Order: sequence, then C-alpha cells, then structure tokens
Amino acid sequence: MDIELQQLRILHRVAETGSINRAAEELGMSQSGVSRALQRLERAVGLPVLHRRPSGITLTTAGSILLEHADTVLPAVSRMFTDVRRCLAADGGRSPVRLGAVPAPTLTSFVRCVEDLGIAPMSLLVDESGQRLVQLIGNGEIDVALFRHFLELDPDPPEPVRHEEIAAQHPYLCVPDTHRLADRPAAGLADLGDEHVVLAYPECQPLTGHFHTACAAAGIRPRVSYANSASAAVALGHALGAVTFTYWPTVKEARMAHVPLRDTPLNAVLLLAWLPDGPLGDEPGARLVSSVRTLHAASVETGA
Repeated sequence: MDIELQQLRILHRVAETGSINRAAEELGMSQSGVSRALQRLERAVGLPVLHRRPSGITLTTAGSILLEHADTVLPAVSRMFTDVRRCLAADGGRSPVRLGAVPAPTLTSFVRCVEDLGIAPMSLLVDESGQRLVQLIGNGEIDVALFRHFLELDPDPPEPVRHEEIAAQHPYLCVPDTHRLADRPAAGLADLGDEHVVLAYPECQPLTGHFHTACAAAGIRPRVSYANSASAAVALGHALGAVTFTYWPTVKEARMAHVPLRDTPLNAVLLLAWLPDGPLGDEPGARLVSSVRTLHAASVETGA
C-alpha cells in the first residue's frame, strides 16, 4: 500500500497540535476522517506512528522518521509543481488551471467564468470544506477556489493566499411546509432545542462541526440525524418532518419552506481565493472576482 501526500500532511498537523481533534479542525476535516487517514498510514508503514495517551498524542519512532522525511518531501512536491508550471510558461505553453469549489447551484457558471478568462484548460475538485481547499491552494495542488467561509468559526486564509469576498451567505432552515416553523418570518438557534435536525455528513463537512459548536454555545442539544449528501439530507428531512440547512434560499424544493436563521455564528461569506504567483496572477484574479460577483448576484436575483 502506497503512502499518500495527504496522509503525511495530516501526520504533520497532528504532530504540531498534539491532538487529532485540533488537527481535524485546522484541516477542515472530521475527526473520523483524520483517524482513518492515520490508520491507512499505519497499515502502509506496518508500524504504529502515534502514541495515544490521555495527556495527548506523540509520535512513535516510526512516526518521527516519517515526519522527518515528510518535512523534505512536501516542500519538494510543491517546488516540483512550481517548476513544471514555469517550464510550461517558458515554452509558451498554457498551464492548466486547477479549480476547487464547494458544491453549489452556481458551480457550472463558476467554471465558465474561469474559461472566459482564456487562461487554459482545467481540472475541478468539489469539496465541502473551505479550509481544506485553502490548504490545497497553499500546497500548490489547486490554483483557485470558491468556498464558504464561516466568519466566527473559521480561521482566515493564511499568507500568501489571496482572498476576496464574493457575497454574504446566511443560513436558512429548510422545513416541510407543514412544520411549525414554516410560517415564521425568522428563527433562532433556540428554536431548534426540541427539533429533529438532519445534517449532511461528508468526511470534510465543516457545517456539521460548526453546528454542534453553535448549539453548545446556545445551550441546546437538538436531536441530530445524518445523510451522506445535501440532497439526501433534504429528502430525509422531508420524510421525517425535520429541519435541514441551506445557504441557497432561491433554490426551492417542492413542499418545503425556507426560514431565515438569525443571530447565529453559522453566518458565512462566499470567498474566492488564489495564489498571486499562480497562473491567475493579480490582474486575471481581479477580473475573475468581478465576473463571479456578477454571476452570483444574477443567480440570487433570478433564483437560478
């Protein structure tokens, strides 16, 4: 079994924080996702890489050796990608732009906005976690990302990643039209104290962790079920008469109502992020920001 670069990055973060929980938060992953990645790494090595103790997590001898080599390998991989891109530019070739984005109704239009810049062909990675996408930009694995950033709960993208706000994104409760909250002009987290809530639960889903953090701060413990995608969460919520979340209130589901959720740390913004020394650069990046802002405003206005 081969060792993956992401496993080495996770090991590095766990070693720095001394905690799987804190590493998962910083990486925008679930605790179980980090644990599974470390288990795959241990199977590949054939030895434990961590000592798990009540006082915290430390590296075994094998883990320390891996980390020492990871500190060489990871920067080398980043330099490799940079050198290849410089080679393409020197030869007059067009380096492919690698996109990352959260799943959203505007995803197809976002890709077209990049194509309209005439930069190059591209690849696309869809991921729920903004922190994960920012990490990939910093590692040189993608070039530009469109993602949801929770202002009160997510750390700001680090230097040298450049980021611009596209639009504010506020959470809505998606409920069956017969639900007790369906006719409310707005709701607060306290209204969810006795409710059944369905959350999408992909491996790198930040909303799940942020929702539990927000509920704990509000002093409530609603009953929670999970689905493996946003669309499955809506379907399950409708079947159970439960509450789900959306940040796209103009995208309507049959027999469902959208109720604004007010005064909550789950408020977010949609960010566009890229590296200034990547294939976009500052001037194309600024043009892309303008195009995506226009696209988003039009989609909100038309309900597309």
